[in-house]
Amino acid sequence: MIVAMLAFSTNWNARRHPDGASIVREILELGCDTIELGHGLSVSQLHGIREAFAGGDFKVLSVHNFCPMPIEVMADNPDCYEFTSHRPSERERAVRLTRQTMETAVEFEARFVVLHLGRIMPLRGMTDSLLDRLRAKGMADRGFNRAKLDAVQKREKQGPAFLDRVTRLLEPLVEQASTMGLTLVVENRSDFEAVPTERELLALLRRFDTPHLRYWHDFGHAQMRESLGLLDHAQWLQEIAPFAVGAHLQDARWPDEDHLVPFEGEIPFDQLVPLLPSSLPYVLELSSQATPAAIQAAVAKWKPLVPNES
Repeated sequence: MIVAMLAFSTNWNARRHPDGASIVREILELGCDTIELGHGLSVSQLHGIREAFAGGDFKVLSVHNFCPMPIEVMADNPDCYEFTSHRPSERERAVRLTRQTMETAVEFEARFVVLHLGRIMPLRGMTDSLLDRLRAKGMADRGFNRAKLDAVQKREKQGPAFLDRVTRLLEPLVEQASTMGLTLVVENRSDFEAVPTERELLALLRRFDTPHLRYWHDFGHAQMRESLGLLDHAQWLQEIAPFAVGAHLQDARWPDEDHLVPFEGEIPFDQLVPLLPSSLPYVLELSSQATPAAIQAAVAKWKPLVPNES
């Protein structure tokens, strides 16, 4: 039987440790021996993780683009360069950095490279505006629902051109991933201006029809979409399950508070997890505020949901 895996993202503690070996050590002390190299790791932090990896005490499941972060970017920002940019130089930089992340994945014997594909920049701020209305007036408010309908119409109108741009950039990357033995995974995003939407993502995956491009589910991001009335979380998992190969595990509270320790928020994991493949690996991607005690308690509660979790 294939055993479901629970891994841990370095996003939790990378900001606390300039030394990469210390990042790994703190995660190992939680009892987890499999990690995701998160976005935001510096070149020097990655060097320390590389030295620790040589000791053989842990495995790397996935690497989140961009890893390492480009030296010219001073703060953690996985969207510092976007595939959707109107600037050719920025798109080219995003592709080069993605290739570098893929090389990092091969070096650390990881299976997956987690991608953000960008946003429709003319619509930037649209989701924040909807959230402000939602907090002020609630889901049943007519003004909120008119604003949401307007947002959907604008998003639908502009989406095809940006999706086409992303598709053309992905083609050589997917081909390279196949030669490197990697799977590129598209992560669902919380903001509605992000590319792709759920419908666009299904079309993208069906168009490529390859095991080297698949889906990575983020529970917190999907829950925020549901809070906005843009998604039925359970229905989406039923649709996307055939393409899902991994997930970021975090909890969330209405309407947009995420990266919480599982079972401290509102996500009904007991209803949603059975909709995904039983062998799916899960990566805890948590806020730096999460305490070791809370994390370990959540892991103990998580195991009955995935009976073959080791």
